[in-house]
Amino acid sequence: MKTSIRPAFCLVLSAVICLLAVAPVGAQSGGKPGAESNHEDMTVPALELPAIYTNDFSSLVVPNFRRDLLLPPIFFTNETRKMLYQAISSRLGIRYRFYGIDESGFDCSGFVWRVFQDAGADFDRVAARTLWRQLPEANDAEKIKFGTLVFFNGLRHVGIVRDAFSFYHASRSQGVTLSYFAGYWGKRLTGYRRAPIAFDGHPLPIIDTE
Repeated sequence: MKTSIRPAFCLVLSAVICLLAVAPVGAQSGGKPGAESNHEDMTVPALELPAIYTNDFSSLVVPNFRRDLLLPPIFFTNETRKMLYQAISSRLGIRYRFYGIDESGFDCSGFVWRVFQDAGADFDRVAARTLWRQLPEANDAEKIKFGTLVFFNGLRHVGIVRDAFSFYHASRSQGVTLSYFAGYWGKRLTGYRRAPIAFDGHPLPIIDTE
């Protein structure tokens, strides 16, 4: 009896040992059939990025800084000059329009007339050539002062001096803008006239040309 049971017991013991040896493999793969064979399928492929060439900057956007933003601010001790500056700055960017005198558009003399009216001046809206005849010539000190009138192109164009380097005017191509004497406008400069308003308590210097 014992002799016949021994082979059966050995067979059962061998089967148990085999099952215990296989169990860790199943647990490592999550206990699911075929998990080990699918291990490579679960790997996330590497992301391929386009090559970057540092010597090609054609697609970069470089900020376009306006030169007038680099100018020092104007400080006013005179209320009239402050009012004139506010009247000019509030109209920067308005388009050019022949005979224009309001926010729908300005020509050069219409712009000059409107901003000086806002600052308290009282004179007729006339052409640049007439303004030249009516106003006294500016001296050297006045030529670089804010508010002095500057004339170009044989009295066909007029603007308002900001400082020794720049002036405000109504340009046909850019509308009301700040431009510079250096270059184009400096070559076309005709002369300067005193501002048609009393900045320092002096009478309005309008000359009767009739």
